[in-house]
Amino acid sequence: MVRPEKRRRQDTDTAAAIPDDLMLSEVLVRLPAKSLACCRCVCLSWRAGIAGAVFVRRHLELSRARRPPSVLAIPRVLDLDDRATSSEIGFHRLPLPLPGQAPGILPAELMLEKAWPEGITCLILPAHCDGLVAIATVSDRVFVCNPATREFLVPRVALGYDQWRNRYVVARYFYRTYGEPPFVDEVTGEYHAARDHDVGHEVFTLGGGGGGSWELTQDPPHAVGVQRPICTRRALYWHADEPQPRLMRFGLQDRAFDLVPRPPTGWNPIDDMAGLDDGKLCYVHAVAAASFQVWMADDDGEPDELQWSLRCRINLADPMPRLNYNLMPVIADGDTLVAIAGGIMWRYNQGAGEMVVELHNVRYGRKDGSVYYMSPPSFASEHYVVSYVESLVSLA
Repeated sequence: MVRPEKRRRQDTDTAAAIPDDLMLSEVLVRLPAKSLACCRCVCLSWRAGIAGAVFVRRHLELSRARRPPSVLAIPRVLDLDDRATSSEIGFHRLPLPLPGQAPGILPAELMLEKAWPEGITCLILPAHCDGLVAIATVSDRVFVCNPATREFLVPRVALGYDQWRNRYVVARYFYRTYGEPPFVDEVTGEYHAARDHDVGHEVFTLGGGGGGSWELTQDPPHAVGVQRPICTRRALYWHADEPQPRLMRFGLQDRAFDLVPRPPTGWNPIDDMAGLDDGKLCYVHAVAAASFQVWMADDDGEPDELQWSLRCRINLADPMPRLNYNLMPVIADGDTLVAIAGGIMWRYNQGAGEMVVELHNVRYGRKDGSVYYMSPPSFASEHYVVSYVESLVSLA
């Protein structure tokens, strides 16, 4: 019989015999970011290997494949003043329950709680790409962070990965002149023609390559709509509402704009879009107060070849009368669509809805160990939710 001390010595010798390259490529790469933060302190070779581009990319690929998927929730207390601010912001990972699992109280993992004395507007617009999260604010400031590595950056927003330059980019638009619709002066009776919009566009390259500043690009061909932009593997997509609803595609390779068609539907100001990990576009059209069409398109050809196909129709169960719902796509995986509507996260499989969780039943945590719940969805609070995969992608 082997004595315990000898067995421990044998185990230690076996572990020490594993080459570093094998340990990195087969063992460490499967660990979560929190564990890898400790592994970086073991030795210099592990630290260098974990920071390497090959390791970071493989870790991201494995994170994408993990099931069930996760979403990132950013709870905010709202204010009637759109420019009201709070001095902190929290990012919480919310694992989705397995299909058929009864919804209930769902604990959310606090990944990053950031104090910002200057204030971040309560009203925000988040975007996600490969573990990086960009937060656009009403005050025109843009924040970018990696909740898993706790990096936080304020570049001087759409967010995406430029595969041709091997860099992540943040994009934003701005108005040099904001046009006005035509009108007749009630006093003089004089007719005033419409003023054109003069809109610009610029990108900020994370991790170098852009000189640490915003770079002007080609101007968008039309004024940019208020709906959130999305990014695929090839382009950023902005909405344009005038002179007619359409999409503006900003190619990441040529850094140029093209006009591309929307799905062959009517238009509703609460229509929404999502970019999917497989490179597809997902467009949700609000047909009625609680009825939606989900359209899909491949972004793997030329801009003028974009073809939309109707994936499914969704009718919300038990909608409240006289309330217009916004169906926000979060994740699309195979035949399954995860979306938020009416303060509830839903899972749809070929149009059959299943409630995942009521967002006011999410238990959020703070750094001091205390927990809290947000009030039921109202004008006083909001749960901003985006799809999420953990990554080690650096902002430096």
